[in-house]
Amino acid sequence: MVNALVIRRNTQLAKAQKALRAAQYVRMSTDFQRYSIENQAAAIAAYAQQRKLNIVRTYVDEGRSGLRIKGRPGLTELIEDVQSGNAEFDHILVYDVSRWGRFQDVDESAHYEFVCKRNGIKVAYCAEQFDNDGSLLSSIFKNIKRVMAAEYSRELGVKVHTGQSRVAGLGYRVGGPLTFGLRRELVDESARSKGRLIKGERKALHTDRVRLQPGPDEETAVVRRIFHQLSSSENPTAKSPGSSIGRRSPIKGDLGPAP
Repeated sequence: MVNALVIRRNTQLAKAQKALRAAQYVRMSTDFQRYSIENQAAAIAAYAQQRKLNIVRTYVDEGRSGLRIKGRPGLTELIEDVQSGNAEFDHILVYDVSRWGRFQDVDESAHYEFVCKRNGIKVAYCAEQFDNDGSLLSSIFKNIKRVMAAEYSRELGVKVHTGQSRVAGLGYRVGGPLTFGLRRELVDESARSKGRLIKGERKALHTDRVRLQPGPDEETAVVRRIFHQLSSSENPTAKSPGSSIGRRSPIKGDLGPAP
């Protein structure tokens, strides 16, 4: 009697239930995007409700670039579940083509969708103006969207590099690890100081800039001593300044103790 109530796998009833189950994949590459996880999930939920789909699994990639699958544990796990046969759903819901990825080779984007299709799982792009039904028109639109997503990422990279080069040329810090003996100072658009930034802090306003200032006297003294020993032709330890500096008491800088 109990066994009669169990829905066995690969039966018609099991397949019918699975056909109404969906997984959602959401991705956001930075914290300051209009494609927030919540916005994507809300649009996907509305799409699922209209088509009477029950979302049973969520795969998430937060703060992940869409240029490649490497470094995207959410999409990687999704593809692995699909290929292993552990996916208990027949639909994958994605906000749009760009959230699936901005792969520079659009064939790579198509490959991962084909992997899902080959295993009987349909990928739906909820915010797109076409239904991913395999029709000629749908295929044309989808491929154009993939090219647009890849090109947007490429153009954005060029613009970011140009902007950062200009900011660096004006004498401001554009990122990267802080050098021992230096500290970051926040300034406004008129170059007026707004105070120093401690480790973990960053500017909040787009118009603000960060410039470098000398750190504590004890750290700058270590830096001067290193350069003095390296430049001194009379110092017998000029070729290995660390041999004498290392014997001094360690000084803890912003990123750790001095060498």
